Amino acid sequence: MEGSPFLPLPEGMLIDQVHQTESQLTVIVISTTAEAVCPGCGCPSEHIHSQYQRTVNDVPCGGRRVVLRLCVRKFFCLTASCPRKVFAERLPDLVEPWARVSNRLLEEVKALGLSASAEVNERLAPRLGMKVKAPTLLRYLRTIPRPPDAAVRVLGIDDFAMRRADCYGTLLVNLETHRPLDLVADRTAQAVSPWLLKHAEIEVVSRDRASAYADAASKALPHASQTADRFHLCKNLREHLQQFLDRKRTCLPLVEDTPLKGGPASSTNRGDPLTLEESVLAAPERPKGEVPEQLSLALQSEAPVSLMEPEVEISSLTYAERKKKISRDKRYARYEEVMALHRAARGQRAIARQLRVSRKVVRRFVASPGFPERAEGTGQQHKRKSKLAPYLPYLRQRWAAGAHNGSHLFREIEQRGYTGSRSLLGRLIAEWRTDLPAKPRQGKPRKPRLRAKPGRRRLSSRSASFLMILPSEKQTAVQQQQIEHICQDSEELRSVYRLSPGIYEVAQRTPG
Repeated sequence: MEGSPFLPLPEGMLIDQVHQTESQLTVIVISTTAEAVCPGCGCPSEHIHSQYQRTVNDVPCGGRRVVLRLCVRKFFCLTASCPRKVFAERLPDLVEPWARVSNRLLEEVKALGLSASAEVNERLAPRLGMKVKAPTLLRYLRTIPRPPDAAVRVLGIDDFAMRRADCYGTLLVNLETHRPLDLVADRTAQAVSPWLLKHAEIEVVSRDRASAYADAASKALPHASQTADRFHLCKNLREHLQQFLDRKRTCLPLVEDTPLKGGPASSTNRGDPLTLEESVLAAPERPKGEVPEQLSLALQSEAPVSLMEPEVEISSLTYAERKKKISRDKRYARYEEVMALHRAARGQRAIARQLRVSRKVVRRFVASPGFPERAEGTGQQHKRKSKLAPYLPYLRQRWAAGAHNGSHLFREIEQRGYTGSRSLLGRLIAEWRTDLPAKPRQGKPRKPRLRAKPGRRRLSSRSASFLMILPSEKQTAVQQQQIEHICQDSEELRSVYRLSPGIYEVAQRTPG
């Protein structure tokens, strides 16, 4: 049988038989060449020693896996000085020596491996008529030769996190071709300098604000110009703008405080909120005797530090200390607002409603003899198993049986050993009760609830800093009004905005 156009073979090879199943094609291929070349000495030989069968996987055909059964011959080497007395014929156009896949299947698998991860391709390959394991695929990818090193004129260097806050590396990119060049296992000057010394042709180095890269580039490439890219420039500017606006909070405009829709404040985190039953089951049990440390706020009676401090003192702090101080200043400003309203004989409910804070915060501020400082935390969260968790199967069974009275259920589980509060069971039953069909209300209609009117709050310094670097063509009408409000009463703020990337077009219409 001659070769098939659906399964092309190199010259000198023919298809002998084809066996097919629903998922596989087995093709028996024979070689018709009269002689073979010895791989040791390179001399041809026509003396056949024996014959054996070799199994090779090929590219799929019609959605079915293709397996080649190659009838390969062995020849005698006629050269007396050759160490190989017997050799097998080579088929370089179809398969490499000792390989289990054909050359064309190997290229297809490599292309597949470069498009997605090895784990994904291991699950996808059988659907395409191929079969490959993830470690094998990674081994194939490592055999791909690296492209030849090209001259680099503009280099981009930045760090990346292999494990955030623990282990970092360095990424080197050719900014003219936008292709990565190399990865370094650290982000220190000692780790980057050997690579830079091998590329003296670099003329421009684009780096971040880290001093390690600056030192490495200055020593290894003294002739190269060092620049910062747009991202780091905007990031640096926005952070300094936020620190500056933290001290100018009275100049920020008031905006409508629209509450989030879709449930209480506890469910405003990212992702779907857990129900009480799911949180009870998911909470791990804390070992006995383990007491969480630093869980409450420490009330200190020392006099609070002044909110407005000189710039020299702020600039001398580290980044973490600066963020901590800014956060404390914001809490202290809120404390002053609460105490001012309390001295004006306003009730705690009214204060909480006006300032849009919880009554718990207002109660803590009013009850403390001074500004309550935050205690240093351990950074660990301790969760204990709920007392209600062992009784959930019984409660579910009773609820399905029609027992919907919370008092009866509480007495039943209390007799079974429950020592928790009744309110916890009440919240769980309230969640279950929402799934029951609604019943018509009997008696007088309910009184309408008093809802707090939408309040107003100061625009945060973070939002204002993003607003000031936003280009003018992307600003909405509301954002332009906020910019006008920020800059109308302060020449210092107008100067800062003129120097920011957002072009200060409103300044032409503002006096002064």
